[in-house]
Amino acid sequence: MNEYKIKLNGLKDGSYSNSFTIRGEFFEAFNTSEIKFVDIDIDTMLKVENKRFDLQIKSKGIVKDIACDICTEKIDVPVASELNYIIKRGFGTNFEDENVIFLDESDRELDLDNIFYEMIVLAFPTKRQHKLNSVNDDECNKEMVNLINKYSIKENKNIDPRWEALKKLK
Repeated sequence: MNEYKIKLNGLKDGSYSNSFTIRGEFFEAFNTSEIKFVDIDIDTMLKVENKRFDLQIKSKGIVKDIACDICTEKIDVPVASELNYIIKRGFGTNFEDENVIFLDESDRELDLDNIFYEMIVLAFPTKRQHKLNSVNDDECNKEMVNLINKYSIKENKNIDPRWEALKKLK
């Protein structure tokens, strides 16, 4: 994935912007993700001042064909995120700050593949479901929801009386 890099060497003081487009083939390299199809635009702004690099990354787009948590129908989920980093040259000793990227003195460019991957995955919501319509009712497939409810295993709320007797010993 050579297209997700920013050149760092030879930059004079100033601001440098780049735009990247992330599509499904991006996630093929990361086969551990449930995300497979995306349409995300990412803009970066690199500010250089006295050999200090500040990187701002903004992403906005859609993760496609994800199963709804309620009815399992495929939906598209919007994602957006913004991250800020400080890029430092040399061997870093403070690895506690996740907003600092340490690069070797000989590195001529910054590879953004893993940063973009983490940014998208972390912006992806843990609960994915259809949007609510104007009457606060979700747009889930009602037929599928009824089938799920019909075949779901209901928990037995009756407690074995022997356990009740043991509770009295407390």
